[in-house]
Amino acid sequence: MTLQQLPLNVQLPSNQTFATLVAGPNAEAYTLVRAGEDTLVYVWGSTGVGKSHLLHAVCNEQAENVIYLPLSELKDSMDAGILRGLESYALICLDDIDAVLTDHNWCFEVFALLNRVRDQGATRLLVTANTSPAQLQSAYPDVQSRLSWGVVLQLQKLSDEEKVQALQQRAHAMGLELRSDTAQFMVQRLGRDLKDLMQRLERLDKASIAAQRKLTIPFVKAVLGV
Repeated sequence: MTLQQLPLNVQLPSNQTFATLVAGPNAEAYTLVRAGEDTLVYVWGSTGVGKSHLLHAVCNEQAENVIYLPLSELKDSMDAGILRGLESYALICLDDIDAVLTDHNWCFEVFALLNRVRDQGATRLLVTANTSPAQLQSAYPDVQSRLSWGVVLQLQKLSDEEKVQALQQRAHAMGLELRSDTAQFMVQRLGRDLKDLMQRLERLDKASIAAQRKLTIPFVKAVLGV
């Protein structure tokens, strides 16, 4: 992979691909994003609906001349000037754009980048947020209208059955066997936030390797204390 990133400690999960992304009610949205025909795509939805996974999948698939920035992680450690010149990439993915828009410096740089991308017309920009453009809080109101220029897509939460499927697919990608009964137990007992469930699965992966144990319900109970 020749994914281009700034010299930051930003790691793109290799197992977050379209193959491990359960579409559920979001099939049409995923198809539109994957097609890559729109210059600006704004994806929004509540925490845990798979926004970051979708961006990771697009980046993993395109691989070349791509930059991915998790803004919620970078806003306090990086200067907003890192957004300058990004229009030289074929694809820009800005995760959690709403995390920086109340900051004047960051909001100005986002506004300037949006204008450059529109004027250039050759760069594709994907952004995610927890709210729709109309509900965004930003230091510059014009940013909201700029973000509405392109396609706006809302992602919906998966059903419990689809979350079980998502856990099993991620486990398979990690080289783990996760039976349906164990995955169902995790969804029912550990909460229904998919992002949190995936983090618990990574913890179980490490524990199963260390203990040389399979992912059974008793093992999940012992490791996670449920």
